[in-house]
Amino acid sequence: MSRFSRRQLFQSFAGVAGGALAAKAGLWPSTAFAQTAEKPALLVVFLQGGYNSLFSSANSYATAGTFGVTAGNQRDLGNGLVVDAPTFGTLPAYALSHMATVGVRHGISNHGAAQAACFSDGGRSYALRLAAELGGDASIKCAQLGTRGVPGPRPMESGVSMQVITDMRTTIEALGGSTDPTRPDRVAAAKALQGTYAMSAQTLFKSPAMTRQLGEGYSAAIETLEQPVKQFSFADLATAYGLANNSTTVNNFSAQMAAAELMITSGTNVVVAMDGGWDTHGDRTGTNVRNMMTSRILPGLRTFISRMVNAPDRNVVVAIMGDFARSLPGSDHASALSATVIGKYVKVGTTGKMSDRVQLAAGTPSAPGLWSYLGRVLNAPTPMFGANPHTSLVL
Repeated sequence: MSRFSRRQLFQSFAGVAGGALAAKAGLWPSTAFAQTAEKPALLVVFLQGGYNSLFSSANSYATAGTFGVTAGNQRDLGNGLVVDAPTFGTLPAYALSHMATVGVRHGISNHGAAQAACFSDGGRSYALRLAAELGGDASIKCAQLGTRGVPGPRPMESGVSMQVITDMRTTIEALGGSTDPTRPDRVAAAKALQGTYAMSAQTLFKSPAMTRQLGEGYSAAIETLEQPVKQFSFADLATAYGLANNSTTVNNFSAQMAAAELMITSGTNVVVAMDGGWDTHGDRTGTNVRNMMTSRILPGLRTFISRMVNAPDRNVVVAIMGDFARSLPGSDHASALSATVIGKYVKVGTTGKMSDRVQLAAGTPSAPGLWSYLGRVLNAPTPMFGANPHTSLVL
């Protein structure tokens, strides 16, 4: 992501620093949610480096006992789906009854290419396309949490750009408004940005790279400032996610889950949380990935699922994936992925059961098939990635 993110744009305007910076995260009440009673939203949890399929296809390794799978550490959820009991088997009951494994046979074992293929077709971002398709009137429709950039190209889609959220302080201020008398009026700040933007628009959008990102930042900033605020307390969220000293910095996975809840509450359609360190070569027993999943990922993920996935006015879907699965015998690079999807309209089952050699069946779709499935369980207006090939996994 270019350094001209909306956060840097706001910070560059000293006179607008208070009100505009507070508006950065876009947490505003949304009144038109894709013309559906349940507001759809997607959280993508991307484990950068790889996603061992012992979590999503545990029974694939039971006979040989590879990746540390035994008769006693599997959990059968039904309809062919068997997960790792000590980790995914401890997720909330609602998640276990609305979980599926989705196969992604992209045929790539190189980190950079595999990561890009999970998020794009080489020219356009799946996340941005889906965020634009889901509609609504939130000023931020697609957000990246933390400092790790979402892989692949990210050109703006129908006015929707990828915005970076690194500190929730501005989000909280945006929800509750500010009582600081030194901060400028929001309407005046919006007009000032509009004037500057109008004078620079032609130059900004002629550039294919850095200044184009700045232009996108102007658009989102102005739209955010023109939205109303609503009252919000951060205390409940900080307690729920165990944020140390009520810290608002998005600097660990639990903070990313808290920020994901904030953004989805605001009306954001697609949120991407990235976690690194999953290139686990030599982890033959799966001990390292189980420990990372237990200590780093599951605490915040459990909280998010419990608070968001079964909310009556929302249709929140969680997709967990990585570059590719880990191969045998040395936990190296496989060439396919078994993603995990959790949501209201997800039917328990699998199209991503790996073989005991970490391979998916011939004919298993690649990444567009996964994104088509995600659009389907989100009840997106149109199948923008083609017909859903995973029809058996839809309620």
